[in-house]
Amino acid sequence: MRTLSLSICFVLSLLLASSAVADDNTCWILAPQQNDVWVIVYDADADGNRKNIIWKGKIAAGQKIKVESKDGFIRYQSKPDPSQPYSGDVPVGCFEQRSYTVDFE
Repeated sequence: MRTLSLSICFVLSLLLASSAVADDNTCWILAPQQNDVWVIVYDADADGNRKNIIWKGKIAAGQKIKVESKDGFIRYQSKPDPSQPYSGDVPVGCFEQRSYTVDFE
């Protein structure tokens, strides 16, 4: 009976761990190795519609920031210089700690 209880607890812990990973709506935005970047990250819905700003600021060269989305989707705009306007409107999936490098080419 004790072995059965331990087995059930083990299976339940695996199920809880897998559901926690499935609900992980986080991702990383990375700056290029050689340049600082300024980024605005918006939450987005499954249709790609832009929602609230969830992060705005400078990411130093070679650094990254972690963002968490509500539904697993974000959009971001960026600029290589604080005096320039933001450009792009990049839609990406934000889940399972995926990583995206800001690119200006």
